[in-house]
Amino acid sequence: MKLSEELEQLFMSKFEQGLFSGNILVAKEGKPIYIGTFGLSNYHSGKKLSENSLFELASVTKPMTAMGIMILEEQGKLNYDDTIKKWIPSFPYETITLRHALTHTSGLPDYMELFESHWDHHCIATNRDVLRLLTEHRPPLYFDSGEKYQYSNTGYVCLAMIIEKVSDMSYAMFMLQHIFKPSAMQRTRVMNRRYHPEDVEDFAFGYIRDENSALISLPDDLPGYEFVNYLDGIQGDGMIHSTIMDLLSLDRALKRGDLLCASSLELALSSIVTKDGQKTPCGFGWFIDQSPKTGKKVFHSGGWPGYTTMLCRYIETDYTIIILNNVEYHTEDNLHESVSDWLQQIETYIFH
Repeated sequence: MKLSEELEQLFMSKFEQGLFSGNILVAKEGKPIYIGTFGLSNYHSGKKLSENSLFELASVTKPMTAMGIMILEEQGKLNYDDTIKKWIPSFPYETITLRHALTHTSGLPDYMELFESHWDHHCIATNRDVLRLLTEHRPPLYFDSGEKYQYSNTGYVCLAMIIEKVSDMSYAMFMLQHIFKPSAMQRTRVMNRRYHPEDVEDFAFGYIRDENSALISLPDDLPGYEFVNYLDGIQGDGMIHSTIMDLLSLDRALKRGDLLCASSLELALSSIVTKDGQKTPCGFGWFIDQSPKTGKKVFHSGGWPGYTTMLCRYIETDYTIIILNNVEYHTEDNLHESVSDWLQQIETYIFH
């Protein structure tokens, strides 16, 4: 059986069991060898997903935010060891650098916790509000910057603000001009659909499925998910929306060196070591893994209510795997499969 047939069988089975809804692309040397679309982009209208459906990427945004900073560094407009405070004078922490934010070694507190306690949940927050709450409340750092690794959304919101300050452009416009257009990403955009509603063709809404009742709902309609509204204006750690085809275009632009020079790419795709001597799992915006089976792979996953996403690039074999899922399973037992499970299952077919 051909690889494409095996993958179609695997994911059709998952779809029929209610375990997967979304789009998958597997490419070799930039050429798609499998594209799968399963399920609906809009459960209200019954519209089916297509390979051009636009998904919220959640944290798969972060590699692109990191690239934005790296492009500005290549242009000589900033240095990785600049403090955030150099560019944002009201920032309340003195020692945190761009390098710390890029590599999740900043120790910055989680902005989502701040907004849970100190925000009117009827209002939609923006990056400026993140800065304001950090400045007003000055929550302590989790650790001294550079000392340890801890994944930080807050750091990437700060990086988006710095892109705006240094480039004198909005984050959305900078991404469009310096990453999306040069990569020929035709549908990709920064979008805050609750903060700035717009009618987007072939938009894949993200849903929550209750396993007990089999009800499928938008998170906006469910208790406990209010944050999808009040955090919707925040960018940099998420809020880029894209398609499987556009993410393949990004992968090829990186492979060709269209976006970053070779030394920048090498830096982005190399693990760093913290002050406590620990090798971290990430470079600048990418997680890095090396195994005898797959060789070196660089990847980022994302999760936000209704969406699970993955972009994985295999450096030595030049495979690319992209997974965009738009139905999240709300279960008590957490027995449903994760995007990492799906990735591993695809890998067993490719690298057997």
